Amino acid sequence: MNVDSPVFFGFNSMTCFKWTTPGPAILLAAAMLAGCATAPTEQTAPQTPVSSKQQAYEERVAQLVQQDPLFALLTAEIASQRGDTYSATLAYTEAAKQQRNPDLAKRAVEISLAESQLELALNAAKVWAELSPEDKQASRSVMLLQLGTNKVDEALPALKTYLNDIKNAETSHPGLGTVTVEKAALDMLMRIPDKPKAYATALDLFGNDPADVEVQTMLAQVANASELHAQAVGHIENVVRKLPQERFYVLMAQFMEKRDGNPNNAMQLIDGLANQNPDWFGARLYLARNHTQLQQWQQARQRFGEMIALQPDNIPLYSSQGFVLTQLKDYKAAEKHFRIYLDKTAPADRQNEVLIHATLSDMAVERKDYTAALKWLDSTPNATDDLDIQLKKSALFEKQGKAPSAKKVLNQFKAKNEDESVRLALAKSQLAESQKAPAEAATELELALLNYPDQPDLLYERAMVAERQDDLPNVEQFLKRLITVRPDNPHGYNALGYTWAENNIRLNEALDLIKKAVELAPNDPFILDSLGWVHYRLGEMDNAETTLKKAYGLRQDEEIGLHLMEVLIKSGKQDEARQLGQNLTGRYPDSKPLKKLVQQLEDI
Repeated sequence: MNVDSPVFFGFNSMTCFKWTTPGPAILLAAAMLAGCATAPTEQTAPQTPVSSKQQAYEERVAQLVQQDPLFALLTAEIASQRGDTYSATLAYTEAAKQQRNPDLAKRAVEISLAESQLELALNAAKVWAELSPEDKQASRSVMLLQLGTNKVDEALPALKTYLNDIKNAETSHPGLGTVTVEKAALDMLMRIPDKPKAYATALDLFGNDPADVEVQTMLAQVANASELHAQAVGHIENVVRKLPQERFYVLMAQFMEKRDGNPNNAMQLIDGLANQNPDWFGARLYLARNHTQLQQWQQARQRFGEMIALQPDNIPLYSSQGFVLTQLKDYKAAEKHFRIYLDKTAPADRQNEVLIHATLSDMAVERKDYTAALKWLDSTPNATDDLDIQLKKSALFEKQGKAPSAKKVLNQFKAKNEDESVRLALAKSQLAESQKAPAEAATELELALLNYPDQPDLLYERAMVAERQDDLPNVEQFLKRLITVRPDNPHGYNALGYTWAENNIRLNEALDLIKKAVELAPNDPFILDSLGWVHYRLGEMDNAETTLKKAYGLRQDEEIGLHLMEVLIKSGKQDEARQLGQNLTGRYPDSKPLKKLVQQLEDI
């Protein structure tokens, strides 16, 4: 906290505030007229021991509150709105002390809690509780804030009393309480930032009786939050021995995942239990979610199907199953499930509706039903304002050979921010290039660069348009600009270095650029391909082969494979080159450059 420039009593001391200026009213008025309010440099409570400056500041606040309490509190509210939580809380707390008014202390708590300043809130809550000792809300606030600031030992007597009151209420009126003592304890303990301390406190409060299901459940959850996953599993195992219920097994599986670092054992456990218990919905939901995350689509399909059979009126399941079926390319079944979801869900309650429409459109394109594809896009909520939908619509027209319609869709869209402006410009440029209009493609990008001159995607794409037109000066101009504005972006270095290597010029500079790119992205296969290629251009065949083999091992891409094949041929390793050529032919049977290299091998 910079006590020399408080918002509450004046604002920036170097330009607006002088400590000799008398009275808060004058201070506030001067600050408002000057219009130079500044936020404090910190928003934390003063640390103990209190510094001399902080102590002087607190004394000054107390003095000013005493002089004109009403106006001081008005100023405190303004300070709170301006973000000076410390000054505002301090003023309200001091006013509460002077006037013996617990409501002012409560307001101080509210102000500090609004900005998550727990230490400040605790100091104010203590004043509130002192002024209103019978107010349970005040005393409970102190306890909660002590827990939230890791002052567990201070909070423990009150916490024990609180839990004992709940236990007594349960005993006196069984079944009427809204919360059990274990659930109340869990709520309290989860507020403690020091999670191992929370777990130790839980053991201190309740012990560790393996036969007490409620206690073991609570201990398992606290242990899990404390990242003591083995203990969490141990506690929940005690629970399932007494109560082998679905919800506890699923909870145990979740803890096992964290203990093991993978879901394998947990899923095996739940899979067996689900097969033994055909009516266990929660177990199937657990499995379906995990299968989806692991992209195990057949297994996910099975479990979602079982859940739909158990709960046919659980409509969101149809949407989930629809996406799973899409991954399996069972488009007819996917569309059926999506339609059920849309038909039986009110528009206001639909989740992922835009994605569903886009997916249904894509499926229609797969079967070449372009009319249906367009209909799904146009029926998307707020379709005309959704850039993703309009980009799909433009691409759909282009696929049908309707370039003017594709262009019209893009031209009609009004971008709402920089991101949309950039994406729209890129789409317009790519459409122009696809129509063999490179000058128009360049113009679209340069128009966007007028508004966003340092936008890296625009700079990179403008360079690539130039590269495809063999416009080397513009390639260099825009890539050098990209490197300047994004020196931590490896792709600018790589693209410029590769361009020089491909043109067999400035090879040593190209090598330096690509080495820089490798430093920034050491396992990028395309950057390694560039490095291998520049080694080849420099005649460093061993380095070229080693690097290109590493790149091809990371990604069996056609261009990387062709580069490696060419290096092997040049190095006289024809047999190895032929083997690579056979592998590439299986992957890319229509590749003309590959056929040329294969023919070259046959001619040797």
